[in-house]
Amino acid sequence: MKLPALLRPAVALIGLLPAWCAAASIGIVTIVDGDLAVLRDTHRFAAAEGLRVRDNDILRTGADAKLARIELNDGTTLDLGPETELMLQPRAGGAFGERAATLYLARGWLKIGSPAEPGITGVASTVLDLQRLAGTAVLRATPGATLLFVEAGSAQVAPVQEGHAGKAAALREGDAFVKRANETAMTARRPPADLLQGLPRAFADSLPRRAARWQSQPVEPGAAVPVAYAEVSRWIHAEAPLRAMALARFTPRAADRSFRASLVAELRDHPEWDRVLFPEKYRPKPVAVAKAPVAAAAASAPALQPLAQPAPMTASLQGLMSWPSAARDYTPNSPMEAR
Repeated sequence: MKLPALLRPAVALIGLLPAWCAAASIGIVTIVDGDLAVLRDTHRFAAAEGLRVRDNDILRTGADAKLARIELNDGTTLDLGPETELMLQPRAGGAFGERAATLYLARGWLKIGSPAEPGITGVASTVLDLQRLAGTAVLRATPGATLLFVEAGSAQVAPVQEGHAGKAAALREGDAFVKRANETAMTARRPPADLLQGLPRAFADSLPRRAARWQSQPVEPGAAVPVAYAEVSRWIHAEAPLRAMALARFTPRAADRSFRASLVAELRDHPEWDRVLFPEKYRPKPVAVAKAPVAAAAASAPALQPLAQPAPMTASLQGLMSWPSAARDYTPNSPMEAR
């Protein structure tokens, strides 16, 4: 049956919706044991099992979280421990260059399981990049130290300094990579015991995949609230590629009085926000049109020369001037003249 012309565009659009939805979702939250929040664009909402996650989502667990699991569409599993912040698929694009940017761990505990084919998933962080993981690895990022150890399989790790990744080193099962504050990064045959303190108990379990049960009926996000400055300041003050992303992402929140006040108070730490907060300083200045005052114009005009005095009349001219009176006094001397 041939559809009416008016219905064809609508049907074509409906046909595109499933593909669009699949592109928007990169995975599903399958376990939530404790507090798990999702920061999407400029809003925050609580996550629930069955929620689809998207590119550029920031996942954040609370101090009481025991485990949060996300299963990505490419087969990767992500287990988050307490007080963890992880960005999915950061949109830095070429800004990260050769660095791994599939995930970005800002702080906390992350256990990542990758498919057998290496090179699909990479984790970037302030001091190290995990690359070409084929197996399972655990990362811990704290202000004082960062730890990576390969639980199973193999991986590569590259130290990061001032946003640039160094030469990658190969790690095999049981190997660890450690970077403590003010110390040189080092590899070890086993992870240091002090950095393993607080390892989530759930990380020791091998959990089956559960995403299939929500594939046809995903859970929609709950009520969302605008993010507060304290919730995103870590990303505003992050390394250069993330700072540029945060500037574009959170600029709408600068209209909020409290958010703006915090930005202004810490402007020295993020000077790139000055243009957003004070745009009038960067507007082109009007071009001044020079107008000479009337007095100045008069002063610059050439001075008028006085009129020259008339020259004295010659004798002939004087005679012509007196001619009428002479004509009145003339008397003819002959009849011919009288005529």
